[in-house]
Amino acid sequence: MTEKQIAQWIKVNLGPIIQKALSQRPGKIYTEEWLGAMVQREVGFLIARYVEQNAKFDAICSLMRGDYSQRTGETEKQYHGFGFFQIDVASFPDFVKSGAWKDPLKTCLKAIDVLEAKRKYLETKSEYQELTNDQKCRAITAAYNTGEGNAFKSILAKRDVDFTTHNKDYSKEVWRFKDIYKSV
Repeated sequence: MTEKQIAQWIKVNLGPIIQKALSQRPGKIYTEEWLGAMVQREVGFLIARYVEQNAKFDAICSLMRGDYSQRTGETEKQYHGFGFFQIDVASFPDFVKSGAWKDPLKTCLKAIDVLEAKRKYLETKSEYQELTNDQKCRAITAAYNTGEGNAFKSILAKRDVDFTTHNKDYSKEVWRFKDIYKSV
């Protein structure tokens, strides 16, 4: 699947769910294309894999595990991210252990709540207030990946907010996928 095809799959299959989640979290700054782009950044490669295997939507929902560490000894892979938004088990163990991550609406609501907590933390910092609106949104997005403390340290050091994110490009990639999502 191409990036455009993955974005189309997300828009068709998750777009209405994302819209519903956004309607349940009114007044937030997040948009369908922002959240859809996060899904593509987090698990687009998994979506492509399972769609190409002709997996049904419900099966794909329960297969969205990733961010794993290598096997240690004889144990299985240890997954750290769960659901379309890769909710972190170390940060949200009760949510993950409940199995709610298999429900795309619940996972989307959780992702909005996580983003909102990152935004609220960053908003308390005067250095964050000096950023443009786009830079603020990218900082929130980067914080989703690397943690709000790391994103803030990047802001303080006058580095790109992605400096400590995976591949140093998390929010840049989300913004790139956002443009693709808008175009499909």
